[in-house]
Amino acid sequence: MSWLSASIANQKECLEGLELTRGDLRQKVEAAIVNSRGQTSNSLEVAAGIMGGQRQKTSDVGLFSESASTMQRMFKLGANLIVAKDGSGHVGSIQEAVNLVVDESLGPTFIYVKEGIYEENVVVEETKWNVYMIGDGMYSSIITGNRSSTDPEGYITSWTATLFVSGQGFVAIDMGFRNTAGPEHFQAVAAFSSSDRSIFFRCSFDAYQDTLYAHSNRQFYRDCDIIGTIDFIFGDAAAVFQRCNILPREPLPFQYNTITAQGKEQPAENTGFSIHECIIRPYEVVTRPTYLSRPWRNYSTVVVMKTEMSSVVDPAGWVPWEGSVPPDTINFAEIENTGPGADISGRVSWPGCRPAISEAEASMYTVGAFINGAEWIPLAGVPFDPNF
Repeated sequence: MSWLSASIANQKECLEGLELTRGDLRQKVEAAIVNSRGQTSNSLEVAAGIMGGQRQKTSDVGLFSESASTMQRMFKLGANLIVAKDGSGHVGSIQEAVNLVVDESLGPTFIYVKEGIYEENVVVEETKWNVYMIGDGMYSSIITGNRSSTDPEGYITSWTATLFVSGQGFVAIDMGFRNTAGPEHFQAVAAFSSSDRSIFFRCSFDAYQDTLYAHSNRQFYRDCDIIGTIDFIFGDAAAVFQRCNILPREPLPFQYNTITAQGKEQPAENTGFSIHECIIRPYEVVTRPTYLSRPWRNYSTVVVMKTEMSSVVDPAGWVPWEGSVPPDTINFAEIENTGPGADISGRVSWPGCRPAISEAEASMYTVGAFINGAEWIPLAGVPFDPNF
């Protein structure tokens, strides 16, 4: 189901990337892939029918922080490749190290990125499996770029990413990812991931609009700092954000902030964003309104639970997409949140927005049930809470 949902996300992005082309190229491509889109959608519905929509609650299996720290020290000591700006490593750039990874490796390849600011755009291609990128801290080992959608090269949104990851099983620990293009350049991605079973632990994501593109497949974010303005967590992945700091910053004077924009287009997709035990607070003084999400697609799904919200969150909570009335099929939900921004008395009254769901429903969006994290996160030595 994850792979079929990812296929739908890729087909959408293919067409969106052609929107600004001249002539009828987009229409021709859309016509050429109509059968593929239909078959993917039908296959997904069949798979969903077999699953019956059931998600099982998992047992409490997590790792203690001490064990995680020990494993990460071992990762560094046993690194296959060391990146260092001062010449003390195997290579001087992160892309050089990634290029040396054996294609489709079933075992992990450990890349230790020593402290420094690396000005490069890094691509981990689809053939680079199980890459572990371990730094010296989220604000010490930093990859930075400045590509944006306004560049004369004509980048589509995903191509602006400072880090672009599509190889499955990617793990980043103690790394920082920045896009310094600034708010006036609109879409400018710090990190893009379509990596199935990807993990980001103690990482920072720093940009403005479209900071983190959680494009597709199963993803887990733990103890991360995510900073931005408009749609700064967006995409069509099945992603859980756990114990992260979500940090809106000041946008341009005519803009407002939206923390998420989730792109679920079809009801059978197993995608959505789960924000669990996080903290939402301003990165700096924020004078413009900040909302939890806006519905990017008809089945946009965002669940916020056990999260501390400061007053930076607007009392309405959620905002329409460019003023349009959201369809009843969206799924925006909240449960057991705290802080002044969690007051639900002023929330919007859309049918698809439910400010007080049950614990049973919330449990469907946990690490264990939503992304089957107990099966693959322990391999990376990353702590997690599997249940509500």
